[in-house]
Amino acid sequence: MRLAIALGIVAAARVASAFPSGTQFDLDPMMGDGGGGNVFDGAPRFTAHGCDVCHTDPPHRIGEALQADHPELFTDGYKPGMQYHLRVVLENEWAGIMYKSLGDNCGFAATTYVPCDQNGFALEVDDLNGNPQGSYTAVVDNACATGTPPPGVDVYIMLDGNAVTHNGAHHAQSQWDFCWTAPAAGKGVLTAYLAVVDGNGGDGTMNFPANTTGDDVVTGTLPMAEIGGAAAPTQSGGCSAGGDAGGAVALIVLALVAPRRRTRWLAALLALGAISGCAHVRPRERETLARRNMKFGPDPIEDELDLHMQEAREGSSGGYGSSGGGCGCN
Repeated sequence: MRLAIALGIVAAARVASAFPSGTQFDLDPMMGDGGGGNVFDGAPRFTAHGCDVCHTDPPHRIGEALQADHPELFTDGYKPGMQYHLRVVLENEWAGIMYKSLGDNCGFAATTYVPCDQNGFALEVDDLNGNPQGSYTAVVDNACATGTPPPGVDVYIMLDGNAVTHNGAHHAQSQWDFCWTAPAAGKGVLTAYLAVVDGNGGDGTMNFPANTTGDDVVTGTLPMAEIGGAAAPTQSGGCSAGGDAGGAVALIVLALVAPRRRTRWLAALLALGAISGCAHVRPRERETLARRNMKFGPDPIEDELDLHMQEAREGSSGGYGSSGGGCGCN
């Protein structure tokens, strides 16, 4: 019997079509309209950037789930060197669901243009120091690929091998399968950073088949202990810096029978609570923020990404990186 455990996170949402194919994440942010290696999954190594840096005003209605063929991955922990068949699931899809029945018969593939149900995800597993751990491969015929996967598989492995994302080969997808091989022993607690996008198909015309408005997104984390090592910390769904920081986050653990035994399902509610953690800087402390060594983006590559995001959100460019006043109000 093949089991799967899913941890669903109902949290801040956002999504999109800014990167209809995961291959764009590997492109240069300025010359290739890409991510420069950033998959926007909320990992600390990318300043915790998620899909919401570009996709604006989401209603926060969707959820996400991470499933595994071995339940002990999320209960007992991962076994070093073991390969796991994982599945990312978009829950409560709504933004482009009216086009879902079209499948790939949409967009420029249709005789008369009609928007596509265009969704996506990004995931990576890091250690407590923010270093990516493990390796990924595609799933072909419900099995982990052993060589170069054929064209048209549902996922894309980043060129550096540190993350996995959607490849955009097919539309109307709400789940993606891939395999992750755990690292060697001694890595300790790992965290899966996962972002999922529910795209609405653009503005409905062929001029803008993928934009950053009208979508929904969710980003969350899932700690995984190493078998025989320290226990994993609590899972989180991130926090909001807005008016009601934190918000309610539902943590749901599902134990369900995998594809071959779908008739047996088990579900248990693990926790429901409010999570905060956003820090507010006092007025007297803001002078420090205006110092040169406190520049938000000291990395030129990071600056390019911020410019790319600003252009996507505001339709404007230039004037980035100007100095701020002593009060810290830039």
